[in-house]
Amino acid sequence: GRADAMSKTTLLDLYRGPLSVWVEDQLTHDVLTHLWADTQINVLVTGGTRGVQNMIRSLPARAKRKVYGVIDRDFDEDDQTKWLHQDREILRIPAHELENLLLDFEVLSALSGVESAAQIEQRAKAHAEKLLFFMATKAVLRQMQADLGSEFPTDPSPAPDSLETAAQYLDQVSYWQRHESEWTKWRTPAPRQAALESEVKRLSADLQTQNWLQTFSGKELFRHLRGAVPKLDATPVRPPDPSQTERDENLAIGWETEGSGFLETLAE
Repeated sequence: GRADAMSKTTLLDLYRGPLSVWVEDQLTHDVLTHLWADTQINVLVTGGTRGVQNMIRSLPARAKRKVYGVIDRDFDEDDQTKWLHQDREILRIPAHELENLLLDFEVLSALSGVESAAQIEQRAKAHAEKLLFFMATKAVLRQMQADLGSEFPTDPSPAPDSLETAAQYLDQVSYWQRHESEWTKWRTPAPRQAALESEVKRLSADLQTQNWLQTFSGKELFRHLRGAVPKLDATPVRPPDPSQTERDENLAIGWETEGSGFLETLAE
């Protein structure tokens, strides 16, 4: 029956098509599915950047060169110049989040039919300025996570067979020695303050140019515009009330009927 068929599904069953692409969330899935409009490309959703990375790492050998991942850049470096390298399995979007690529104010103005592109850009810029310290804090937390989270011990090996050997394992894991300097650094206020000031300076400089369109959270900016610009949110009001995510997805799909720009690079 159906239950038996479902129980026999494997990763290879997901990868039967010519090309499969793992993405971080439903909005990215919807955008890329409509963008590519190709039944030969199977877009799959997992949980965030780590979810995509885990799925690519666990690929069966037979799925290599048939399965890829697309992730947000977040606070990492651009890698678009390496997309065509043969060993490249995960493509990093050249902006903080996918939604940054949807901040085309001419397109959003056409969808609204009420406000000009300049007015919508002004709204977005004003909201980005309000997000300055939010983004700076996120960036520092990302640094802390990178310093303190790497090589964190997982399952003990060999398996402890007594309370004493379990305690010994926790005492002797190499994590403590390798991360001692990082713990010392981040548990004191001065380095945290210095990191925050550095990020505020960097992001403030971005606000003086057009760089903020790539370095500030596109998700926050896109959602703000969707709620603030008249007639941009075309999701019907009906019970149950559509979620914020559903509203964002509907606007993103509507955007594709008017927009193109960088997203065409992904299609290629």
